[in-house]
Amino acid sequence: MFVAMELPFRCIEHEAFREFLSIVAPSLNVISRTTLARDIYKLWDSEREILKEFISQNCQRVCLTTDTWTSSQNLSYMCLTSHFIDNNWKLQKKVLNFCQVTRHTGNDDLFMYICLLIY
Repeated sequence: MFVAMELPFRCIEHEAFREFLSIVAPSLNVISRTTLARDIYKLWDSEREILKEFISQNCQRVCLTTDTWTSSQNLSYMCLTSHFIDNNWKLQKKVLNFCQVTRHTGNDDLFMYICLLIY
């Protein structure tokens, strides 16, 4: 929910949010924002490893594309996506990585961001 709605993690510690959770899920143990951030990073890292394995076993060639967008908080991001045909001849599209970007001034900056995404 926090990622999908682009909510700051500090919302989990807000009194109104905790009161809401106590009504809809009274038995839920509410975690801290640092625990939330750590758990989301662990999930991302786990899914990244699963995706690496999937790509290594299901395709021989990959096409990479980038996309940029601005969030509702007016932050700019760049995304690196892989496109490939799997062993069942289905077109697959998987997000490999994304990062926050500042306004780039030329090809060198763009190249740097793409390298950061691949790493």
